Amino acid sequence: MKESQVLQSDKDEWRDHVLQEIVGFLSKNKEEIHGRYLDQQRGQLSRDFIEEKGLMDFELAITFLEDKPKGMGLGLGFFKATLIR
Repeated sequence: MKESQVLQSDKDEWRDHVLQEIVGFLSKNKEEIHGRYLDQQRGQLSRDFIEEKGLMDFELAITFLEDKPKGMGLGLGFFKATLIR
């Protein structure tokens, strides 16, 4: 395979790996993320409230810049997944 050619299956595999790394990081660092939120001195929602209301449940999207069209939109390589606590 030439280096300039990337198979869609390889891109999908890489995208899935990066997504799993991000999900793992967020899951492992919930306390620190909430702590930095409290340090900013604006909103003061407690961790329990955030968890109870489902505010730590969200969707992540990964788009390779090369897949993004020159105009608007999410691009051909758009992938999203729901992060579940």
